[in-house]
Order: sequence, then C-alpha cells, then structure tokens
Amino acid sequence: MKKFDLGILIVLLLISSTLSLSLLTRGHLWWDDFASYILQAQSLLNGSTREFIQRNTFTIQESSYLLGPIAYPWGYPLLLAPILAVFGLKVLSLKALSTIFYLLFLIVFHQLARLRLPATWSLFLTAMLAFNPILLQAHDLILSDIPFLFFSTLALFLIDKFIRLDERESTPLASAAIGVVIFAAFAIRTNGILLLGALGVAQLLRYWPVGEIRRNLRTILLPYLFFGLLSALGSLLLPDGQESYFTHYALLTPRLLLDNLSYYLRLPAGMFEGIPLDGLFAALVIFSFLPGLFAGPRKQAAFLAYMILTFALFITWPERQGLRFLFPILPLILLAAAEGWRLVLGKLPAERRPIVRWTGAGLAGALVILSLVTSTYVSWVNLQNGRTINGPFDPVSSEMFEFVREQTSPEGVVIFFKPRVLRLLTDRDAFMTNTCEDFSRADYVVFHEKQGGNGQVPEPGACTNVDLNIVFNNQRFTVYEVIR
Repeated sequence: MKKFDLGILIVLLLISSTLSLSLLTRGHLWWDDFASYILQAQSLLNGSTREFIQRNTFTIQESSYLLGPIAYPWGYPLLLAPILAVFGLKVLSLKALSTIFYLLFLIVFHQLARLRLPATWSLFLTAMLAFNPILLQAHDLILSDIPFLFFSTLALFLIDKFIRLDERESTPLASAAIGVVIFAAFAIRTNGILLLGALGVAQLLRYWPVGEIRRNLRTILLPYLFFGLLSALGSLLLPDGQESYFTHYALLTPRLLLDNLSYYLRLPAGMFEGIPLDGLFAALVIFSFLPGLFAGPRKQAAFLAYMILTFALFITWPERQGLRFLFPILPLILLAAAEGWRLVLGKLPAERRPIVRWTGAGLAGALVILSLVTSTYVSWVNLQNGRTINGPFDPVSSEMFEFVREQTSPEGVVIFFKPRVLRLLTDRDAFMTNTCEDFSRADYVVFHEKQGGNGQVPEPGACTNVDLNIVFNNQRFTVYEVIR
C-alpha cells in the first residue's frame, strides 16, 4: 500500500473511531438480549456457566413469549468477559468493544476491496462505511452484530484471497486459517455457519473438475476439519443452549413468509437512512449492484452464495430485528455496486466515459460527505445531551432495581417485561407474562407504567386471582407483592 493511501486510511479510521465513541450513551435501550450476553460473560468469570443455563432456562421457559435461546453462542460473552473483569458493569466500556471491532472490520474490508478494485475506489467504499450513521449508531448496543461483522468479513477476505484468485496457491496453513475464522464467526453468531456455504462454492469453482478436487482433497477439507474440531471442543467445554432457537419456527406462517420476503428485499436500502438524498443513493446502489453481481458470476459466486443463504435464513425466521440482521452482507452489496459501476463505465463509448466517471466520483464523494455530516451531527447532539438515554440504567429505573435488590427476598421470583435485565441488575429469578393467571407463580410483579400491554399485563390491579400489595412506586414503576 502506498504511503498516501495508508495515510488516508488511517485518517478514516481515526475519524470513524471518534464518531463511534461520541455516539455511545451511558444507558441502553430496553432490549434484554444484552443482559443475557453480560450474564453469560459473568458466568464465565465466575465459573458458573451451568448455573446460568439453569436460571436462564427458568426465565425462557416460564415466560409467556419465547424471549430468545437459553444461551447465545459463547463467543461474544468471551469477548465481554475481560472488560467485565477489569471495569465491572460499565456500559460505556462494554460498548467500546464494538468500536474496536469496527475499526478492525474497516481494515479488513479495505483489504478485501483492494483485491477487486483500484485504491481510490477502495478508499471511497471504506469511507462510506466508516462514516455511515446506521452502522456507527449500532455501536451503542451491547450486541454481537459488530464483532460478527468483522469475523464474517475476515472469512470472506481469506476465501477471496486464497481460494478464488487462481494466481494464489491455497496452502494448508491458509486453509486452516479459514476454518478457524469461520468457527470464530460461528462462535459469535450461529448464522456464521453459512460461511461454510460460501467456502464450498469458492472451492468448487477453484478446484473443478473432479480430478483436481482429488489432488487437492487435503487442502479442501482442512477448513471443515478445523471448524468441526473447534466446534466439538467448544461443546465439550461450554454448555449448549442455542437449540432452543428452533422453537421459534412454530411462529412461521405462509403469510409471514411472504411478508418477510418483501421486507428483506427492501431492507438493504435502509443502510442510507437518515442521510440526505438517501433514496437517490439507494437507487444508484441497486442500479449498479445487479450488473456487478451477475456480470461475473464466477468472481461473485462465493459472495452471492453467502447473500442468498443469509436472505433465505432470515426470510424463513419469524422474528424481525431490522437492518442489523443484514449487516454482514451490506459491504458485499457496496462492493458489487462499485464493480457494476465500473463494468457499465467500461461499456460506454470512450467519449462519454470521462463525464460518467466524474459523475460517479462526485456522487461517491457526496455520499461520504453527507454521511460524515450526519454522523457528526448525531454525535454532537448525543454529547450535548450528556450521553443520556431512558432505559434500564437511568436514575428512575435504577431506583426500582435497587429496591428489588435490597428489599425483596433473594429467593423471590419477579414478573417483569424484561426479565433478563431484572436478573442482571438484581440477581432475582424472573419471567415475563401478559396474563393474570401467571401471577400466582411469582412473589412480585414489577409494572412499567409507560409500556402498557407490551410484554406485561396492562392493568395488574385488575387481576382478581391474587391479591396485590403495592410496596414501591415512582414516576415510572410500581412494584406489587403477590399475596396468596
């Protein structure tokens, strides 16, 4: 890499990291997936993983709605554990992990782009992602999305470098590295296993026909061998719990399948949401993506396989959580769009190419600048507001959690609309219910006054199957003791 290009890349990384850290808040949204990740990390530090499984099984199975798996993959909790060991439950420290992994992702993405595009194009694409407000704001969530984005992109980079490119010999060491990285992605998010599909397609195209496959069989099988051995070792050392994911499929209906198909095909355009002229940029990316994807099917086969498998997985998945599910394929869409633009440019008459080339550069530059301005503004607002956010860590919520922690029995069971958060912050077993009949199975009911019927009984006082005694109340929460 030339010194000038390296300097530009370093500047992009510094600006991106500054924006990321400026966008972090001191609280968290009322999503209790993050609480489960932290509880798993704490169990790793305490050597109590079996106890975590036991207690979380109670929370998941007793709740009237399936909140998630009994245990998430252990990779992300393993990453959180050292931060918890050093800083304790400091939200900003835990969120900063995403900042680090996003910088690593940008470096890997730039290297991946350089395998396919000139230096200037690669830097433009990296800048688009470095300043993208949607991706940067995702760092404010203690979730596995950004670390998974890094490992997923790293796996695709290694596949592209050592398998797709015919001029590079795929050594046993490189093959083993691919298997290890795919395992790392799988250990963070279960859908990391889809990377094996991309690997298989790349290998098939590289080593076909059959005779060539036989001659390189050891190199071909090494990634799968390392992936299998590491997966087996992980299962021996840590308890599983992801199999409870499959119960979600009971919610899938033909109507939901069709709705998901439409939803996910439109969803990638959301990567520019919040940026001025977002519709224009989305249209240009889609216009350029199709020729880039299908003009060189051999070149794009592994990426296309990964995108198709990812779409297929989430189209058939009953739960929707927005664009975050598609983060791993957004860089691939941008890459294909850039290659498509170059392809279209190359087919134009020579006299028209300069104006189209400068138009494309102008639009790319405008997207980078508008993304930077948008992210800078959002981060400035966040800092002006003191990094505050309403949620489980604000003073009103903390007052309620302190009461439960200090004034209720350690053996008591609590009903709350985010039971994993309550267990994280009070160490009380909890579950969620929206029916009065379940109150008899608990010792306390915590009611969020502003949530209505979202994950809770909308009017606990109207439940007549048990007697409820108010033992705590503030402007947002009421705690009832269940009198049997």
